[in-house]
Amino acid sequence: MLSLRARLAVAAYVLLTWPVMTAFLFGPLAVLVAAGRPRERRTWLWLIALTLWLALWAAQPGGLVEELARAAAVLSTGIGVLFLLLSSGSVSTRALRATGAVAAGTAALAAVIGVRWEDIEFAVVHQGMLAQRIALEMAHRVGVDPDPALLEGMGERVRALAPLFPGYLALVAFVGLCLAALVAPRISGRAVAPVAGSFNRFRFSDHLVWLVILGLLGTLVAGDTPAAGPAGSLLVFGAGLYALRGLAVLTTALTFAPVMFNVLLVIGALFLFPFAAGGLTLLGLADTWLDFRRRIAPPPPGGLDP
Repeated sequence: MLSLRARLAVAAYVLLTWPVMTAFLFGPLAVLVAAGRPRERRTWLWLIALTLWLALWAAQPGGLVEELARAAAVLSTGIGVLFLLLSSGSVSTRALRATGAVAAGTAALAAVIGVRWEDIEFAVVHQGMLAQRIALEMAHRVGVDPDPALLEGMGERVRALAPLFPGYLALVAFVGLCLAALVAPRISGRAVAPVAGSFNRFRFSDHLVWLVILGLLGTLVAGDTPAAGPAGSLLVFGAGLYALRGLAVLTTALTFAPVMFNVLLVIGALFLFPFAAGGLTLLGLADTWLDFRRRIAPPPPGGLDP
């Protein structure tokens, strides 16, 4: 059975990626469940439900953003699962290799069909404007007149974040593969890939700090050149990994904290998300050198060492 924390993580992932990018979890999960050779009725029901959802997902129309996400999700379901099954190392290590392969495959596919980075940025901005228009129409229907300055600020944020979309997509693919490896054995009752360990022990090679360094340097140096988008996406992916690592450190430190304190902390982080994400990233980066979880490990049974 999944722990409460794991269930909340899956629920948060589905909520944040619904509807198109949820396939980064459901696709690999369906393949891993099928690879476990389901025998029980409950497992078959899960597999049928996942397959039906994926069929409906594939049939939905969409623009360039949706098609890019679909192509990456298909590659993650195929190539990504192969890396989970056949490569070596922990689940996170395998998922990182898979994410790199999926990113390379998606970039190659985009190059073959003639999709440029600028086209992706424009499509993301267009989607943001469409969402803004829908929100404005809904506000008028309920008799609310939004502040024009607020709408203009939202548009500026969408334009600023558009070049970073591929990095966010890669991070979604990585987390989806890790969650699929965590959930699949609980559904099928058989582990065909390494079972994901406790999130408290989540870590990866310290050499990946170069993702953040190179992404930051590229962002500072590139300016308005075509290299700015790829550098920004590299920074987003690297910072996202270290934010997850920082969250693992914080989760370890708060293991024995009161439940209400943790709940209030989560609520506060949601309201101050940019600051919380930045703090977790810095904590994850610091963990590279300081290894906080070793320092806060519980004492051995029997009390303190003499």
